[in-house]
Amino acid sequence: MAKLELKYGKDPELRKMAEGIISAQEAEIATMQTWLKAHGK
Repeated sequence: MAKLELKYGKDPELRKMAEGIISAQEAEIATMQTWLKAHGK
């Protein structure tokens, strides 16, 4: 949903919120991938 907001949204406040959500989720995904690699998954 956040990516759709960036693609189609016009409201600057919502776009900023979407950017924050994407950034946080990408960091969480990277953390999980690192953990999975370290634990042989």
